[in-house]
Amino acid sequence: MRVLFQGAGAIGLAGAALFTDAHEVAVVSRSPGADGRAAFPRRVSIADPTDSGQAGSRHSSCAGGRGRADGRRASSSDGWSVTRVAATRRVTITDWTAAAADGIWDLIVFTTRPGELDAEVVSAIREISPAFIATTSQVEGDLERAQAVFPGAQAVIVGPAFLSERLDPGAPADGVRTAGNRVGEADSGVCTAGSRAGEIDRGVRTANGRDGELGRRAEPGHEVRFWAPAGAPRFLVAGPRGAVRSLVRGLGRLVLPVPMEAVLLPPTVFIPFVAELSVRDGDWAALKSHLDRPSDAAAEAVRSRLGVPVPVFGTAAHLVLEALERIVPIDVTSYAGRHFNRHVGQTRDMLAGWAGAADSAHALGELIAALDPLDD
Repeated sequence: MRVLFQGAGAIGLAGAALFTDAHEVAVVSRSPGADGRAAFPRRVSIADPTDSGQAGSRHSSCAGGRGRADGRRASSSDGWSVTRVAATRRVTITDWTAAAADGIWDLIVFTTRPGELDAEVVSAIREISPAFIATTSQVEGDLERAQAVFPGAQAVIVGPAFLSERLDPGAPADGVRTAGNRVGEADSGVCTAGSRAGEIDRGVRTANGRDGELGRRAEPGHEVRFWAPAGAPRFLVAGPRGAVRSLVRGLGRLVLPVPMEAVLLPPTVFIPFVAELSVRDGDWAALKSHLDRPSDAAAEAVRSRLGVPVPVFGTAAHLVLEALERIVPIDVTSYAGRHFNRHVGQTRDMLAGWAGAADSAHALGELIAALDPLDD
């Protein structure tokens, strides 16, 4: 399939990187540069199950391994415990005018809430007229809003099954340098296959196919790292049966069809804890010592979805948080605060949706009030 990801942020770039082996993909940004540009989001993992064994698309620029760059030694920075830079994929970044001129796109994935798309973007998407649109927003009513704005497309909701983060401007791009690289070998996780003297690949210069420059700095919004569990689908997809079936046929094992509640119910459990983490200024330890309010809020949110009381216990939440620290190969204690502090508004809107549907939402109301000063 031909897939566009709207928004060159963490989800858009990571999602495109995970799709690029088997599909033709691009990411649409407001300012991709004069002739477009590329990004190289980095997957971190102990192993690299990204390689699907399928033919690469035209947007995958690295021959011989389809862009994979295996790191040779461990590295870590900015909260990511990198046991290996497992894979890098070249992702094309374009603009809406170029995307519309590039032919038919089957699917557009929104990484911005449908109601936050401006008139110019809405007009461009209508001109492209994709068969399918997918929203990553799990805010109550956003799937219906997407369908209302684009009635000619079939709308679904997708839940990312990976963690991703955009580095702040100026942050060092961690990676692994291997001495004496030759043409086709990896420098800092970026493929240099076929590079000519003086070529520039997203800030990594390759001279005569040899060592790229060290000390790259993150470009705003385009330096992304992500972790995807081995063997798992990349997105959960829910919506009208016909649309979901068509997407599963087209995208294969990259997506897993699930009931709508399987996408919308998990956030009712974990988003209240995300909210408490934001209230605690991203302090993971402070969250672990203040679990009563988010546990009560999660129970209220779950009841608003299911209509029956389901207790959420702070002790169980504490065990889950500690398990995440051990299992996930990134430092979630710093990642979670940085990531979700960027999305306080969406967190608040999700809490408000559940509070509005609940018969009693005391804890949800407390969290919403505590988030209000942060939602600027």
